[in-house]
Amino acid sequence: MTNDRGSSPLGPDSPYSDASIYVDAEAAPRVVARLREALGLAEDHGPELTVGPLRVEGAYNDYSTGRYAHPFDFLEWPTVLECEAHGGAPAEVVQAVAAVLEALWRDGFKALAACDFEDELPARGGIDRYPRPAPAPAGGAVSSGRGTWWKNLMSPGKRKVEICD
Repeated sequence: MTNDRGSSPLGPDSPYSDASIYVDAEAAPRVVARLREALGLAEDHGPELTVGPLRVEGAYNDYSTGRYAHPFDFLEWPTVLECEAHGGAPAEVVQAVAAVLEALWRDGFKALAACDFEDELPARGGIDRYPRPAPAPAGGAVSSGRGTWWKNLMSPGKRKVEICD
């Protein structure tokens, strides 16, 4: 077995055998139903669906706090899609997880994948879509709001123009 997205089948300990996709949406069944529709899947198996070699099951995220979670706190988002691949090649699994992520993004969901192959997915599994804020400067000073993560969250019309000396 190789981990280079080759055509070898998955083994039981393959890093491609599972992935979790966190979704910032309250109702897992609604997320799965919209995903089924977005992907054009006709079969309805309740809270789970099949995308290529991937079985995707939607569930409530037990780590959800019930409060509004910022995009970089994705582990607290209310829905998690557990993805398991028991067959197929690594490239097929990557393609299936990418299809799920892209369908969620197109449908307006905030979604981020956590898996061993994040770097092979679009936007590194979503990490590039929701960048973490820069760490606070030494001494614990509060950020001035001028870091790139803040600019990405603000609409262009609300950005302040920086004046150069």
